[in-house]
Amino acid sequence: MEAIKYSLLSSLNDEVLEAVFENSIVSITDSLGRIEYVNSKFCKILDCNANKLVGETHELLKSPLHSDRVYKNLWRTIKMGNKWNGVLADFSKTGNPFWLDTTIIPLINEDQKSVKYLAIYKDVTKYHEKNIKLLQDDLTNKKFLKKMPLNVFTISRYGKILNANKRFCDTKVNDLIDTYLYDYFSPEIFEYFKQNIDKACVDKLTHEFELYDFDTVGEKKFFSVVVSPNFDEIGVVISATIALYKITKLKSSSNKLIDTEAKFRAIYQSINVGIIVVADDKGNITEWNKGAEAAFGYEKEEIIGRSLTVLMSDKYRKGNITQLKKAVNRIKNKQNVDVVEMCCLSSDGKQFPVEFALSSGVIGDSSFYCAMMLDITKRKLLENKLKVKTKDLELFLYRSAHDLKAPFSSAEGLLGLLKEEKVSEEKELLMEMLDTVVKDGKELSESLSQASNILINKTDIKKINFTKAIDDVLVSLKGAEKFSNINFKVNVIDAYVFHSYKEKIKYILQNLIKNAIKYSANMEGLESSYVNITVRTNQKEAVIIVEDNGVGIHKKKLHKIFELYYRANRFNEPGHGLGLYVVKNIVNELKGEINVESSVGNGACFEIVLPNSI
Repeated sequence: MEAIKYSLLSSLNDEVLEAVFENSIVSITDSLGRIEYVNSKFCKILDCNANKLVGETHELLKSPLHSDRVYKNLWRTIKMGNKWNGVLADFSKTGNPFWLDTTIIPLINEDQKSVKYLAIYKDVTKYHEKNIKLLQDDLTNKKFLKKMPLNVFTISRYGKILNANKRFCDTKVNDLIDTYLYDYFSPEIFEYFKQNIDKACVDKLTHEFELYDFDTVGEKKFFSVVVSPNFDEIGVVISATIALYKITKLKSSSNKLIDTEAKFRAIYQSINVGIIVVADDKGNITEWNKGAEAAFGYEKEEIIGRSLTVLMSDKYRKGNITQLKKAVNRIKNKQNVDVVEMCCLSSDGKQFPVEFALSSGVIGDSSFYCAMMLDITKRKLLENKLKVKTKDLELFLYRSAHDLKAPFSSAEGLLGLLKEEKVSEEKELLMEMLDTVVKDGKELSESLSQASNILINKTDIKKINFTKAIDDVLVSLKGAEKFSNINFKVNVIDAYVFHSYKEKIKYILQNLIKNAIKYSANMEGLESSYVNITVRTNQKEAVIIVEDNGVGIHKKKLHKIFELYYRANRFNEPGHGLGLYVVKNIVNELKGEINVESSVGNGACFEIVLPNSI
């Protein structure tokens, strides 16, 4: 056990403790950190008498030389009954600094509770001061390297920066480490740069060359480069040392071309309306404009060379990367790329949604990708407000529809009682008219109630049994006028298990079949009316077709039949123009399609295609 039984130490007096720990610096504190015992070595290093220390709070456990996190970790460890080890530092009463390699062990009583803490120290002040001297010497060497006119890098065979002597492209040394040297140059010169690095590593010889690039203000800059390979014990190249020196010699372009390139870069980088981010084929950012700087909060020097994932929200990063990969694959396959939504992250940790279009280009053998983004935060806020309003309206519709049913049912009952009474022909005619109005109103309230139930009740996705769903609908409609005159033909081909919202599918079937019954033609003396219901499923979708030989719809009115309260046969048959409107909205919600073909006297054919929600 790391903890020591308190009963063992409590039986020892100070003289025995002094003998046991004569070669160590020792203190014992109570559970609150107050000193109960210190040996002479402890008093010596603190330059203080034991009588003044006993009863006081342990100085080492509140030293300003350490952060609160160190002490929180220390106390958490020992309170759990575990040993803690680390280096603590403080000043003696005379102001001399010291460092102690410290081990604190909880003293456990018979109830297995930590009641005291034994601390054993080793003076490591000399070693620590020697380390400080080495660090100061190292700092002096680094200052010398920083003053050198050359930028010196040690890179891996693949261009990753392992070390650097000073900042480059306004990027600090620590931020340069583990990034790629090529990313600090334009994609246009990447291949040329890499070829020269590879040549030095393959030939195992020091190689010199020159290159040029553009700075942040669009001016051309030239470099003289020296590459020297580094070898391991058996002569294998494991890294390379690169020295870059800025020069002003112009060799490759005319003045006119230089001016044109500089103007292009200046214009691109000054655009601050949209967000433009350019990345190489490894996903590292190579360019971005003022709009991106304002949106994400990073200076250009902070972001160039870093991965695109730094701009993505941690919560949605996996989904964002998946969307990005899909867009890149579509570009590679020369397919059209849809606008993509992504949740981004600014430098201060703020999340915000963007909509972006991705395009690509090729320079030499290297590809680059350009994302043109638009911050859609305000649009999303409006959409969320609209959703809340829509839910309120759906709830209002739901309650209103249910509230209307009761008075219409009561009125219908009262009319039934009146019909049993003897009345004049004139009153009987009025009662028949009133009966028609009440029935019409009741049918409207029931339609509203059914539609509101579909809108407000959010059911789970389930396996759909189309055969049973159609049978249930036909049973529920048996009492409808004209039902007995219609020949129904049902053909369900379940080639694949289909999943969707059961109540929504049932509503679609019921409305389409109900309309086919309602608007069936009077076929007296001829072959009876028919309604054909066909369903075909596959792995991706289900196709639902409801076809009849009823009165049909005029071709000029087909585009209006899904509008709210529109009735294509309003002068022939009663109706409220609500069913097809709700059907269209359900199909849109399920990301499906609905089409209709019809003409007067030739019936109608509705075809609905719904994606498989599995």
